[in-house]
Amino acid sequence: MHVDCNQDERVLVYPYFDSTLLALIKDDPDLIHTQRKKILRYTAEAIQELHSKNWIHIDIKPDNILVNLDGGDTKEITNAVLGDFDIAYRLDDGKGLRTRHAIGNAMWRSPEGQTAVGVTKASDTYSFGLVDLLRFGITPEQEVLGRHFTYFGPVPDALYRRVDDEAGCALLRDMSMIADETVENQPERRFLYWSRELGPVAQDAISQMTTLDPTARPTIEQVLVHPWWQED
Repeated sequence: MHVDCNQDERVLVYPYFDSTLLALIKDDPDLIHTQRKKILRYTAEAIQELHSKNWIHIDIKPDNILVNLDGGDTKEITNAVLGDFDIAYRLDDGKGLRTRHAIGNAMWRSPEGQTAVGVTKASDTYSFGLVDLLRFGITPEQEVLGRHFTYFGPVPDALYRRVDDEAGCALLRDMSMIADETVENQPERRFLYWSRELGPVAQDAISQMTTLDPTARPTIEQVLVHPWWQED
């Protein structure tokens, strides 16, 4: 809620917050679990208040969770709130929200949210569940990365050379190992298997663009002259 306003200028004044959950996790990946859980508890209570008034947020994600710290070396969380209500929606009919296009952040949307149909309070709960994974050091981005490696792997050395960062390469290797184990048991997960119905020309175009070697990907000019565009 705003703490002050200027009617003449039509300005609302909100409390200042030091950071967001997203920035906090990135800047301090070793933040202790009790403090992460504290942030999540505050956020859950905010969602509860919102839902009690029959509103849904639709865009629950780490960068919409605002955080204050005590400023000392202990990094004690003093407050956390849920922000950014630009696309919040009131469920007047109780039937859920239907939109022409999916709204909210694709990385944190519920399955029904991805379809833009039947978005309800339960959709917020799903998004919050994804945010909760941060408490355990797991992010949806990692899940997406693992899926990319499963589809388009194996991971070439060229990708590690391009990243050229110890922590980044460690993440890539971990996800690559998981993807390789998945494909060993389910080889049909590779793009070259399940994309056959697209046809060889489309398959070739997409395979070129999604190669895991950044130096081997075509330029956009090369993409635009690919034979794929000539197909009906």
